[in-house]
Amino acid sequence: MELTKSNKISIIGHSIALVVGVALMIIASFYDLKISQAVGDQRSFFGQLFAVITEYPAYFAVPIAGVIIFYNYDVLDNKKAKIGIMIAGAVVIWLGWLMFGLNAQKMTELAVVPTEQEHNVLWAIFKAFFYGAFTLGIGYFLPRDTMHRLLKWAVFSLVFVIVALVVMRVMKFLWCRMRYRDMLKEGNFDGFSNWWQVMIGREKLDPSYKYTSFPSGHSSSITHLCLLWVLCDILPSLKSRKWVKPTVYAVSIILIGLTMYSRIVNCAHFLSDTVAGVYITYAIFFVLKKVFFAKDKYTYAISDRALSQEEVK
Repeated sequence: MELTKSNKISIIGHSIALVVGVALMIIASFYDLKISQAVGDQRSFFGQLFAVITEYPAYFAVPIAGVIIFYNYDVLDNKKAKIGIMIAGAVVIWLGWLMFGLNAQKMTELAVVPTEQEHNVLWAIFKAFFYGAFTLGIGYFLPRDTMHRLLKWAVFSLVFVIVALVVMRVMKFLWCRMRYRDMLKEGNFDGFSNWWQVMIGREKLDPSYKYTSFPSGHSSSITHLCLLWVLCDILPSLKSRKWVKPTVYAVSIILIGLTMYSRIVNCAHFLSDTVAGVYITYAIFFVLKKVFFAKDKYTYAISDRALSQEEVK
């Protein structure tokens, strides 16, 4: 079978990415600690800024997907099914904003007493309802044909976010790698472990530290920008503009690279942590994309039917 120009570019791009990833992990195998010692600076504004904003992409994807699901109620004929999909969409929106709110509080990395923590949780729950209503309001004014085209993408996004988060959590639990900033608190680097060392149970040594350095959650989250790549193949308004896709790719890759570097500067992660966070998340994205959009089929049959009915109107 003859390869298309698009396939050739994809193969070249993935090959380059694989070589770069392997090279970075080899470098990290020998110089992880030295690199952190060379560039780490917890006072860096760049590091602090990216620590705040780069964990959001994964959490933004959830309420957006919920809005799309909610407004696809009209693809179904059964009244109960319509109500069911609206409820499902609303729940996804609320959970997405709740995750966003709780995570935003966590990222301040401030020690709070239990009563303050309880208040923050309640405040996050309240904000989730407010933001949910706001996003539903915005969704009401979006074209229905766009919502129908994006239904499959919304489900894909939810599965991708969930799988990536679970994999990251499990790996953090198994590796139990000590963060560089905690070593700085200790005043020594005795707690350093290489990226290939699984240290399950290590957190019991000192409960005051979170042994969650490997892999990097922020690097994983920023990699969710890959979801925008799929939109360039789904929405006609983006697909027709040839400059959009390469621009989205380039900006995403730059932001991913800056995030990786920022996490090292912020003393939160080692080089290998950030590489693993990006590449594992992208691998999940790549596999799920092949499963969901086999043969470049980006919509469900019910979505196609709804789009056909709108064309007739």
